[in-house]
Amino acid sequence: MVKNYYDQFLGEENPIDNESAQVESGLEWIEFHPTARKAFEEINSLKKIKLRYIKGHTRKSHFKTKSLWHMSKAEVAERVGVKPQPLFNSNKFSEGLTKYYVKVVKDLENQVEKQISKEKKGLQHRSKSELKENTKDLSQKLDSIQKANCEQLFQKLLDEMPFDIRRKLGLV
Repeated sequence: MVKNYYDQFLGEENPIDNESAQVESGLEWIEFHPTARKAFEEINSLKKIKLRYIKGHTRKSHFKTKSLWHMSKAEVAERVGVKPQPLFNSNKFSEGLTKYYVKVVKDLENQVEKQISKEKKGLQHRSKSELKENTKDLSQKLDSIQKANCEQLFQKLLDEMPFDIRRKLGLV
C-alpha cells in the first residue's frame, strides 16, 4: 500500500532506460559519437532557455533582437566546445544533427508566431473609451445589485420581526 503510494510520485525506476528508448526512435545518430550526444543535449538546453524567453514576452518588438529567442549553429557549437563547420557538416552524425537543429529552430519560430498572434487580454490593451464605458456599466450594475440587496434585507427584517414590535412601530 505505502510502496504504491510513493511510486506514483517517484516515477520510473530507471529513467536512463527510457531515455535510450527515446533515442532509438529516430535519433540513431546520437550514438555515433559522444560529441553528437553532447550537441543534442546542448540543443535541448538552449531550446528550454529560448522557450522561457518566448513565453515571457508578448510584443512583436520583443522579438526584434533575434539572438534572444533564435538559436544559431555557432551558439550550439560554442556550448559543445567545437567549431560549427565540422559539427554540422563533416561528421557522419552531421546530417541527423542538422535535421534535428532545423526542426528545433522551426519549432522556436512557430512558438514566436503563436506568442505574437495571441489575443491580448487585460485592461492595458483596451482603449480609454472602452474602459470608460465598461466602468459606467459596472457601476450601474453595482448600484442596482446594492439596491436590490438592501430591499431584500429590509423585507426579511420585516418578515421576521415579532408582531408586537411591528405594532409598536406602527407598521401594522
